[in-house]
Amino acid sequence: MARLSGRDTAEEMRTFLRAVHQACRRHDCPRVLMSISASRAVFKPEDYGLSGERQGGRRGYASELATPACRIALVGDTPELNAAHEYIELVARQQGLDVRAFRSDDAAAGWFAAAPDPGRRYKFTRTVLQGAPQDAGIYALWDEDELIYYGRAGSIRARLLEHSEQGPPASHYSWEICADPATREAELLREFQRMFGRLPRANVG
Repeated sequence: MARLSGRDTAEEMRTFLRAVHQACRRHDCPRVLMSISASRAVFKPEDYGLSGERQGGRRGYASELATPACRIALVGDTPELNAAHEYIELVARQQGLDVRAFRSDDAAAGWFAAAPDPGRRYKFTRTVLQGAPQDAGIYALWDEDELIYYGRAGSIRARLLEHSEQGPPASHYSWEICADPATREAELLREFQRMFGRLPRANVG
């Protein structure tokens, strides 16, 4: 978690975001909860390092700090900050960043727990698949930074090896061991649908 209190200027926000970026790189952490309190509500995308123009124009510095694999949660301590964060979420997602605004730390933590860690992805090759667990659980298939499929399995390794022969084609995979794969898979698909208004493209049909 990264906390910022008393922010008043765009420069203070820039300093904070660059410090968060450095910490995430140092600890290899693709998820960060930014808790902002006692601060001025800012509705200017530029103050968050985003482009102020929806199409074209100069790119904001946030594109240098975050990749599509990063997940960033914004939490404020006032209705005004939360409203600003909801607008910033909209702009950030239009610019390809996975940013969500929440009203509490617990809600943000629930979002982070809603999918296998995108920072723990493995190459989708038969050699690497041999290292997948034989346990029951759920798995995700990725096409580079895009999550394209959620599935469940009695043996994660066996099911992934089947996918390597049958498709859908993938570049990477991730997994999560769990006691009730069917329920967990349904939770992940519901959360993805809620976030993006659709299912992962290989889960359709």
